[in-house]
Amino acid sequence: MKKDSEEKVQYLPLGMCIGLSIGTAIGAAMDNIAVGMCMGMGIGVCFGSVLDNANKAKKDKSDEEQKEEQ
Repeated sequence: MKKDSEEKVQYLPLGMCIGLSIGTAIGAAMDNIAVGMCMGMGIGVCFGSVLDNANKAKKDKSDEEQKEEQ
């Protein structure tokens, strides 16, 4: 049996970090870092939330299948 800390992957902070770094790079290329950071953070939060919800739905579905097998 896996521990809870090993199973729990949080995609929201991961999405925020990746979005912020990509947004900063795009902002530097556009010569407006503040706008790029805001856009990157917003996009990162959206993608992180979507991945987090998809992961939770997948986990819930597998838990239901395990209960039906027993």
